[in-house]
Amino acid sequence: MAAGFVGLGASQEADEENRFELGGESSRWVGQAPDEIEGEDNPTLVLEEGETYEVVWENLDGIGHNFVIIDDEGDQLVSTDIVTGEGETQAVEFEADEEMAEYYCEPHPQTMRGDVTFDEPDEPDEEAEAEPYFPEGPTVGVNPVAEGLIAPTDFDDPEGSDYQYVADQTGEIWRIDEDGVDLEGDPFLDISDRMVAVGEEFAGGYADPDGDYDERGLLGVEFHPDYEENGRFVVNYSAPPDDETPDGWSHVQVIAEFEATDDESADPDSERRILEFQHPQYNHDSGPMAFGPDGYLYVPMGDGGGGNDSDYGHVEDWYDENEGGNGQDTTENLLGGVHRIDIDNEGENGEPYAIPEDNPFAEGEELEGEGLEEYYAWGLRNPYGITFSGDDRLIVADAGQVLYEAAYEIEKGGNYGWNVREGSHCFSTETPATPPEECPLETPDDVRGGEPLIDPVVEYPQVHEGQGVGIVIIGGHTYEDDTIEDLEGQYIFGDWTRDQGRQQPDGRVFAATPEDPADPDERDEFGGRPREDLWEMEEVRFAGSDDGDLHHFVRQFGRGADGEVYVLANRIGVPQGDTGVVFELVAEDEGVEIEPLEDDEEPEDEDDAPDDEDEHPGEVDEDPENDEDE
Repeated sequence: MAAGFVGLGASQEADEENRFELGGESSRWVGQAPDEIEGEDNPTLVLEEGETYEVVWENLDGIGHNFVIIDDEGDQLVSTDIVTGEGETQAVEFEADEEMAEYYCEPHPQTMRGDVTFDEPDEPDEEAEAEPYFPEGPTVGVNPVAEGLIAPTDFDDPEGSDYQYVADQTGEIWRIDEDGVDLEGDPFLDISDRMVAVGEEFAGGYADPDGDYDERGLLGVEFHPDYEENGRFVVNYSAPPDDETPDGWSHVQVIAEFEATDDESADPDSERRILEFQHPQYNHDSGPMAFGPDGYLYVPMGDGGGGNDSDYGHVEDWYDENEGGNGQDTTENLLGGVHRIDIDNEGENGEPYAIPEDNPFAEGEELEGEGLEEYYAWGLRNPYGITFSGDDRLIVADAGQVLYEAAYEIEKGGNYGWNVREGSHCFSTETPATPPEECPLETPDDVRGGEPLIDPVVEYPQVHEGQGVGIVIIGGHTYEDDTIEDLEGQYIFGDWTRDQGRQQPDGRVFAATPEDPADPDERDEFGGRPREDLWEMEEVRFAGSDDGDLHHFVRQFGRGADGEVYVLANRIGVPQGDTGVVFELVAEDEGVEIEPLEDDEEPEDEDDAPDDEDEHPGEVDEDPENDEDE
């Protein structure tokens, strides 16, 4: 079979009878010509074996797309480069082969996907309205306790303080009182001068040519359990490369402790660096941390970024079928896991933390010698959101790449599968959009004793029956207040936005019932866990909105001293503007009105919103096989 990329613009030699014209936007391909497919979403392309065809398509939304044809096994037979410019056209010429089964766009493989056939298709039945993946759950209100922020990333409500605190991605921690946030005054802490320049032109590529989108910055703040007595708190932020950073790597992700002078301010000169992660890529930096009931600090960290856990900065692992990566390695670096450290004591050699004696690889434990001692769990892609529930469950959300989003109940020494699996489903670094049917459920016996790859307790597809569900999971907290009865004891989490184009503020909030899921008797066609064996999930709706939606990007969650839950959000998908807000979830008759984003509120500069993202808040990569993920 011959196949060739013709380039921008239509081929001058194309046979009109064998030309298909399509429009491409993140939610669909739309047929333009011939007449048989005009106006049809994801039309079936009818081919004749051995004939030469040309597909000419126009980029309708200025988001990165390309055109790919695959066979029944998911192997690519035709593939083009990414095109990002709105109004640009691309043409690809190929010889029809009966192995051809489907066509799709790599960055949006679920919504932009159609069939290829060599027989005349049957007349389509009237399409029934697709059932939503998440059933409708309780309706609540929202009360803004802080407004005018840029891009809020974390929240804490320390015992004994007169304030709550919110971190902004650009480097500030602000105090929240009964009057909200005083953005005209001094922040509690400002470390912007020791961070990378957030949102500078650093990435480029198909996803975000102008580099506004960024996953680096001030990403987490956690106050010590004894903050009232010792004034200590910990932050997670992105520092510039240092002398230890390999050439070409992005930054250093720093976990550092500071001390407050009082409730009003912290001492920026009190910084004590605890952990430093050399990061090859700009994304998958994780975010919030948590102190456990044991008093130790639990620090999630992403796999280093890039596509598939296989770009530069990723090491080899035991699974030969996939390239990479850091998620399955525990000896070379601390990327792709959850770490547990004791920051109240020094290490044996003067390190700024001690290793809890029962950590999986601590001296004397049965896994001795097979991993770095900081590890508590591994096999994660970009753990974004961590919480301890009232019954000491440790729950961590982990942003998926292109098909599934998941959250896990974390246990000591647990392996959560990435990049062998995406959630509970098999994953392939060669064909992420078309996973294999079979993959390991455990490591080999010579890899840490043959440990199981643990399934998630929460999982959902990014697209369901052609409708966007979400693009990156945002981990939350269990609701432990008694104000909203329907949410009591529920794990509240969300998704950054359901808009597969990553530009519209269409974030969602969900509730799941923590329980002990059964081991699956059977798995689906891609090795996944059946939904009935996951936690029961539903969508939270909002009384202040005409359509029940939040009309914001969901960036993170916070929990208050009384067990109430807060949603951190903004209207723009990049760290710019002043639309950042902290919403408290309240009873449905106590909230404010939520207005949808009007046309005249759109950023004046189209570059103010990301063209595409990788990974979640997430994931923007130059690799088209990587989704959004902050």
